[in-house]
Formats: sequence, C-alpha cells, structure tokens
Amino acid sequence: MLVGGRSLGTPPAGLDVVHGLEAEGLAVWAFDRATGPSVATVAEAVAGYGFEGCDAVVAIGGGVALDVAKAAALMVAQRSPYRALADRPGAGGDPVVASGIPALLMVPATPAAALAVGAVAWIADETGAARPVRHPALRPAEAILAGDRIDAVPDDAFARSAAVAALIAVDAGAAEVDIAGLLASGGDRVAAMERALRLSAVVEAAGGPRRRLALTAAVAGGADFAGTLAALTPTADRLDAARARLSGTGAAEATLDARTVRAAREACGPADAAELDRVLNGIGLDFNEAPRRRGRRGRTA
Repeated sequence: MLVGGRSLGTPPAGLDVVHGLEAEGLAVWAFDRATGPSVATVAEAVAGYGFEGCDAVVAIGGGVALDVAKAAALMVAQRSPYRALADRPGAGGDPVVASGIPALLMVPATPAAALAVGAVAWIADETGAARPVRHPALRPAEAILAGDRIDAVPDDAFARSAAVAALIAVDAGAAEVDIAGLLASGGDRVAAMERALRLSAVVEAAGGPRRRLALTAAVAGGADFAGTLAALTPTADRLDAARARLSGTGAAEATLDARTVRAAREACGPADAAELDRVLNGIGLDFNEAPRRRGRRGRTA
C-alpha cells in the first residue's frame, strides 16, 4: 500500500511513483487520501489494506502521510481501538500487538516529514484529541531521501516546513546548532533533510505539546494539519522569524485564527490550553489576546 496526500493524485508527481514500483514487479494500491491525521482516515486506509490484500506499507510525502501510514500499519495488527492502546510499552492500556505490523518504508519529502520518521505515530482519536502511540515496531525498516521528491516541493512549502520543523525541534529540546541546520536557506535540501532525520529521534522521545495541540486543533477545527502548525507560528517570513527566536533577537508579529484558537481550547480542555499558553508565549505569541467563546452569563469560556 502506497500512502500519500494530494500529490499522489496529481500526475506526473504521483503516477511515476506507482509506475516505478510496478516496473519492479510490485502490485501497488495507492491510498491518496492521507490529508487528515485522524482515526477515520486511518480506518479507511486499514480497510483498503485488507481489501486489496496488501502486505507492506510505503509512505511518501509530508508528515501527515507518514503518520497516517504508521498508524495504519499499527492498526492492521490490533484488535483494540486506537484510543485504548498503551501509548508506550509498559504503560497502562491495551498492549500493542507487534507481531502483525507490516514492514514500513518511509520517503519523506519535507523537513517536517523527516522529523516524523521514528517509532511514534500521532493520530487524533474519536474525541478529536491527538495522542501518540510509541512502539519500536513503528520505526520504518528504511527511510529514503529521494532527491527528485524533495526538489519537487515548492520553495515556499519547503521553507515553511523547515521553520515548522525547527519550532517542533525547539519544543523537543534539540540543540540549537542542529536546529540552525534546518533553517539554512538556499542550501542543500537533502542536507537539511538529513539533519531532520537525525533530529527525529530527539523529537520522538520528547513530550513537547506543540505537535499534539496543533494536531488536535486541526482535527477539531477541520483545518489542514500543516496549516494549523503554521498558524501557531508567525505568518510572514517564517525562516527569518524562526532564526530571530532561536538567536533571541527581534520580535516577530503574528496572528492566530480565532477558529483555530477556539478549536484548540475547546478540544484540549483547560489543562492543555494552559500548556498552549506557555508554548505560544515562549515563541512570542499571546494566546490570551485571541477571541474566545463566551458562556451564557457572559463569562469567558
């Protein structure tokens, strides 16, 4: 099963991948609807995996495609629902059945996608709240950096992904010297991707809230995941703004979409909203200035 987003349905970018695999004697079923990291999307992929008789998973594209592919591979082997699974080996919840998880191959096309290569899948459950499941069996058998895939990403999209990857790495506690390598504009894209792949282990082990909260807001608000992540970062000149925050110089102006704010606060609850305040304040945004929904008595909800 080849998992990707919209690009898989856009010739020739997606079709040549399918044709290339078929030329090697492989029968390919393409799941090109990995545009939302939710349980519903994963369930659709799992159903197709079984119906088409697939025996391995190849993910290509952005971070959402990689997360959906890992979660689909995970759920192929499970009898318990995603929300009931232990979030890591030895934790409370139903243990992950690892024996039936199929082989995974990852082909990340952006820095944020390279950060998603690892032994953790981030998916929003039926309640709309994002949660990770960490298990060694989710680590891909191989992660390939395909130069033609990376070069096909538009400059603006690649730059935005690099800035988002840097901010996620900051949240995970990565070293500044490693993060700076993600933000090298005009440099070798493959080198930036290699740096992101090395940082993926740091991000995988971290408990930082940005990815979880952005994913929850995206699912609850019906917005695109990458777009919601971008809404949690400055909207203009993201690379320079990210550099300024990393170096401690300059102050970036940014706005948050009111719907994203409401969706994040309502879906995550007060505890997570307080944590979101801390994260956004740390990168120069004041969450409290954004409009909030009011209760029946006029109090801020």
